[in-house]
Amino acid sequence: MKTKARLLPILLTLLSLPLAGHKSQAVSPAPDGGYSGNNTAEGQNALLSLTTGVNNTAVGWFSLKSNTNGQLNTAVGAGTLFSMVHASRNTAIGGAALFSDTNGEATQRLEPWPSGATPLATPT
Repeated sequence: MKTKARLLPILLTLLSLPLAGHKSQAVSPAPDGGYSGNNTAEGQNALLSLTTGVNNTAVGWFSLKSNTNGQLNTAVGAGTLFSMVHASRNTAIGGAALFSDTNGEATQRLEPWPSGATPLATPT
């Protein structure tokens, strides 16, 4: 019995050695927040150019990519609000929604529109 008790710690140590070499990689900032100014970005290059903007949410590849100081913008989908730089209070949902809009204020757009539907608001 004493031999089994002595072998158990050695066996556990040997079995855990492969785990010691595993290196976890973290993203910075951490997912689900961690940005200054109450901003949230999930997706490659989302909010890439942000400098002083606050309260923005970008979810999707290159969403709100050009935004530097806009505030209260919401972009969900790849390339949404891509060209937006300074504008605030915009909402775009769907791939490339409001992609080329550069200075709209309080604009909303849902892409793609259902058959026969019109946009919630047109870009300015």
